[in-house]
Amino acid sequence: MVKPINEAFDDGQRPINIHASNVVWLDYKNTSWVSSKSKAEISFLLNDHEYKSLFVKLPKGYIGTFETNGSILHSVVIQGQLSYDMPQGQETKVLDAGSYFGSTENATHKVKNISNGATMLYIRTNGAVYVK
Repeated sequence: MVKPINEAFDDGQRPINIHASNVVWLDYKNTSWVSSKSKAEISFLLNDHEYKSLFVKLPKGYIGTFETNGSILHSVVIQGQLSYDMPQGQETKVLDAGSYFGSTENATHKVKNISNGATMLYIRTNGAVYVK
């Protein structure tokens, strides 16, 4: 948000560009956040006292869930396409690159990778995320 000069501040945050080929991908063998039954992988981007940010890579044909114990979850599809079951169970949405889903309480998000390759998500939360 743009503010008048007398209200301007600098909180020290700076944008960064991260490419998927320059991150370390962790599978179930390396993190408890991915189920041993899942072939998904995650990469931690930020883990401070308040928020966690990560990439999640879902292989072709992945069907599973994201569960969070945090009070918020924001997720953006970076690459690929997902079929997303709305938490109320009443509707399924197709989410392509740039699409968003989220929650403001503990939730289970049911997804299916409908791409011809891997689908990648960016997730930001104030709790843990379990990919099952």
